[in-house]
Amino acid sequence: MNALLLSFPSEIITQVFSYLTIKDLARIECTCKLLQSFSLSEMERRIIREESSNDKWGILVKIHLGEIKAQPIRFDTFTKKAYFSIFMDPVNIKTMFDHNRLIHCALTKKDDESYATNNKFVITVEKGMTEGRTIQVDVQNELCQVQAELTRLPTPPPSPQLDEKENYFKQPLDLVTPLAPAPLTYTLQITELCLPLSTIAA
Repeated sequence: MNALLLSFPSEIITQVFSYLTIKDLARIECTCKLLQSFSLSEMERRIIREESSNDKWGILVKIHLGEIKAQPIRFDTFTKKAYFSIFMDPVNIKTMFDHNRLIHCALTKKDDESYATNNKFVITVEKGMTEGRTIQVDVQNELCQVQAELTRLPTPPPSPQLDEKENYFKQPLDLVTPLAPAPLTYTLQITELCLPLSTIAA
């Protein structure tokens, strides 16, 4: 069998592999060492270069109420993982108390509306984060790995009370007593998504 495989020109093997599914290519990569490089090369071409893969994966941030598309940037043939860049505006997160807050997210897949329901993960805003600090967040499970930046913004000073009729401030800013404390504000920006071959080929 090995001698037969070696007798085929590489062009023919490459052409045949172009018609196989990602799942079949992953199966061949695991079971046939002689064809491993052909399988990985074709999977890299599909994941990175094919236009249809540009919007196949995404992330749903529940507080954002919108899906963020992931753009494939590279496929590591050694670790067998695909890396995607995430283009998004920072999401504001507000809370009245300094405590752990869970940001519920989900991995999404094009043409599969139920995928996000079954593939959730959580990004945690940790208690005690100082103002102005930015931390790198790394969330990983069996399906994916997500890199994100979490920043706590400085708390703005209380706004003075404005008399609408007279159009002037009732009292100086330093004498104003706010009715409620200003909320703690954070920004979340997801920067990278990493998917193992087991997720892509599922």
